[in-house]
Amino acid sequence: MSDAVYFQFTRYSQPILVIFGTIGAVLNQALFYYRKPLRMSSCSLYFRMLSLNDLLVIYITILPLWLASQFNINPSASYDWYCRLKTYLTDSLYTFSPYLVVLACLDRLCTSSTNNRLRKIATIRIASYLIPCTAAFIFAAYSHIFIGYKRGVVANVAYCASFDASYSKFIGLYILFFLCIIPPILMVILCSITLILLRRQRRRIMPVNQARLRQRDNQLLKMLFMYVTLNVICNVPFAVTYVMLTFEQPKYVALHVSLFRLFGLLINVNFSTSFYVYTLGTPFYRHELYNFIMVIKNKIQQTSGVYVQKRETHGSVRT
Repeated sequence: MSDAVYFQFTRYSQPILVIFGTIGAVLNQALFYYRKPLRMSSCSLYFRMLSLNDLLVIYITILPLWLASQFNINPSASYDWYCRLKTYLTDSLYTFSPYLVVLACLDRLCTSSTNNRLRKIATIRIASYLIPCTAAFIFAAYSHIFIGYKRGVVANVAYCASFDASYSKFIGLYILFFLCIIPPILMVILCSITLILLRRQRRRIMPVNQARLRQRDNQLLKMLFMYVTLNVICNVPFAVTYVMLTFEQPKYVALHVSLFRLFGLLINVNFSTSFYVYTLGTPFYRHELYNFIMVIKNKIQQTSGVYVQKRETHGSVRT
């Protein structure tokens, strides 16, 4: 991908991701909080945290990258503290997302199990404990970035990067395993076990109320499977090309840089499209979205009706 093509593609694609990603993340937060059928599930807490993480990535990483490439507004190249902090937050937030998906997969496995001890793990109380613990672990795991990255000048051009060859290779492999190998393996294992448990439960006859809850859980599981697929498609190519660029050979540098740029744009898609994947993929989510819109519409109509009635009453009193 040439500089001109990359420049033009970035100019138009990244603002679209920022706008639609923001709208989708806000709607996700609203739906998972205000709609009771979604709010009552512990898995919804993981989806809410994913939406919040998406918003952070959009405004800490995607938008600044667009400003840097299009308008040369790049504080990372001017301030050493900003260089270290932005790199730390970017890598940590990128990694936090797939581990939230792993926790959601574990939650669905526990929900599908007939073991009471496992089912007790799939609660909002346990989810509210696991999320901050996972966040603390991941952010601590990337603390070495404050030492490895810094602002530097090469050929009169300022960069924010690791200028130590050994550390560059280390961080490349670190991201590959920590971001793109371990989470997908855990996702596949947990989802496979969940599917096996669900097949066993289909043979059982359940009461009507349990059947409805099971239907809701299956829809949430479908949403989770779709998110897992999207996560793997967007994350794995980026990490692989990152490692290829770290261990580059001179004759393949141009190819690796082009692939790195392309997959760097692709990984941003993962943080901007979750709402639209849910909406297109699951009737349950579309139904809840429709109900949410109707509730908002009715409240607006009631508010406007009360306002008009007050004005009419006030006018009649004056006359």
